[in-house]
Formats: sequence, C-alpha cells, structure tokens
Amino acid sequence: MISERGMAVLRAIIEDFIATNEPVASKSLVDRHNFGVSSATIRNDMAYLEEEGYIVAPHTSAGRIPTDKGYRVFVDQLIQAEAVTAEIKKNLAELNRLFAKTLDQLTDLDEKLQTSAQLLAKATGEAAVVQYPNLKSIAVSSIELVKVAENRVLILLITNADRIQQHVVILKEDWSSEQLVIVKEKINAELAGQPIESLSAKLNELAENFDVSLRENIEILVSGLSLLIDANKQEKIAFAGTANLVRNEQQFAGNLATLLNSFDEHSEVWQVLNSWQLDSARPRAIIGSEHSVHELSNSSLLISSYSSQGTEVAKVAVVGPTRMNYPKNFAAVLALAKLLSKDDED
Repeated sequence: MISERGMAVLRAIIEDFIATNEPVASKSLVDRHNFGVSSATIRNDMAYLEEEGYIVAPHTSAGRIPTDKGYRVFVDQLIQAEAVTAEIKKNLAELNRLFAKTLDQLTDLDEKLQTSAQLLAKATGEAAVVQYPNLKSIAVSSIELVKVAENRVLILLITNADRIQQHVVILKEDWSSEQLVIVKEKINAELAGQPIESLSAKLNELAENFDVSLRENIEILVSGLSLLIDANKQEKIAFAGTANLVRNEQQFAGNLATLLNSFDEHSEVWQVLNSWQLDSARPRAIIGSEHSVHELSNSSLLISSYSSQGTEVAKVAVVGPTRMNYPKNFAAVLALAKLLSKDDED
C-alpha cells in the first residue's frame, strides 16, 4: 500500500518525466517540489516505489522512470468512481469550445468524424481514433431519388447518424420526376425508421410491393440501395495523427511500423475498442503491458464512448506512448465524446 507521501512522490516522478522525458532523481524532486522532508526521506520513498515495481532505473543512474504499474496507479487516481477529478475538468471548457466551434458547422457524418479525429489529434499531440456508430444504433431517416439525366437516378440514403450516402443507377426504362416521387414515397413508407442492420430482408421483399411493370427498375434501385447499406456494415474508423506518432518513434521500442500498419488495415487491433462497455462520463485507460495486442504494448489507449439517447453507439480514443499528458488527453477525449453524443439533455 503506497503511503500518501509515497503517492505524491510517484505523481511528481510521473509528471516530471512526462514534462522532460528524462529519468527523475531524488535531488531534482526535492528541488522542484515542496515535500517538506529531507532528500534522504525522498530516497527512501523512491526505494520503496522501485521495490514494489512502480518505478525503475532505465540504466545505471540516479534517475527513475515510471513503469506501466506506476502509470496505472497515477491514472486510477485521475478517474474517480463518481466523476472526473478537477485536474481533468479544468481542461474541459477550453477543449469544448475548440471542438464545438468547428463541429457545429458540419452535418455529414463522414466529414464530422474525420474532422473530429483531426481535432483530437491536434489537441492532444497523439494519434486519434473515432469509431463510426454501430449498426444497431443506425436507422434510415429517408431515401431520396433524384433524376440527374435520362435513365439515370441518384439514390441518397440518409440515416439518423447524419450520414448521407449516394449512388447513381441506370434504369432500364426512363421515369419522369413525378413517377420517381411516387416510388420514393412508397419506398420510404416501407424503409424509413428501419434499422440498417435488418434492412437487407426488407429490400428482398420491396419489389413485390410494386406493380409488375415497374419491378425491373425497382430491382435496379434495390441493387443500388444494397450497395449503400453494405457500406454501412463495414467496421469503419476515422484516424488522424500519424505524424504525432512518428515524432515519438523512439518511445515505441521498435513497434511503431506494425502499429501504423494496424491503423492502415483497420485490423483486429481495433476490436479492443469494442471489448469495453463504458460509462460516457468515465474514460478508460489501457496502459502498455495491459494490452493483449502486441502492437499496442508500448502504448497507452485512452477511450471514451459517445451515445444516442443514453445508449453507447461508438468509441473515441487517443493512442500514444505511455509517456503522455494523461489529464489533458482524458479531457480531450471526454470533450469530443460529449459533443458527438445525441442525448435529450444536450
């Protein structure tokens, strides 16, 4: 059990190491922090912390750096059972203003989530991942059919997640704009409000609801809609901040190339995001050796969720080396998750 002063020493070591990227010696701790005790006492505290595995000497010097276990204790103190600590809260107002100023102007989901990832990467100096809403949370708002040329129709699939997808199909028989309106209204009567997850079965039955003379064109429209629906079914993330990771390459112990490759491929590494059920008010940290995925073993992953009507729909995350500014980065993740959420109280 770490004493109150021992915890203060560990916190100071972590904060100084994050600030300087240099091992922290007892003398510098006494010089920088007012512990009210002698250097010898601080050395004893450091010896205990090292014996218990919270800090380690990276080489034969007087300085120490935090271990994954040390970071875990530090992070657990930042996140309390009922609310985020004042240290995180003090960063939230400024970050909320930074994010809201840009995101409030965006309505298209793809643009909003990619911009969100870019803003989060810029605010933290790390890499940022924003998941697209899961299928269970997405329903069709409406389907629009727009005649763009003879025999050519633009299909617009609009979801309640603000995603607008489009696809042009070529009809066998030209329809007037009036005919398209009638068909569109009938399609919306069948599909509007339906979850994307269960739409394929509905589409298979759609042509049967139309007169046989229209079915050939209806089947073409159904084929176009199926392509748009299938695009929603793919696991998708918005990612930004590669340059931030490269800038800290030496802190990833040679794993950076495989880590970046996992981002590019959207591989099973990101299934880790789906393995956590989160309270949106309480972010989660997975630190270094706590990861089950090798590519993340020298990284910290800070995760929060965003929601719709109180139900989690996707995750927001920051990825960087274990030596990162946890209070600032937690605040950024929370601020963005709050802005992306669609809840009655917002």
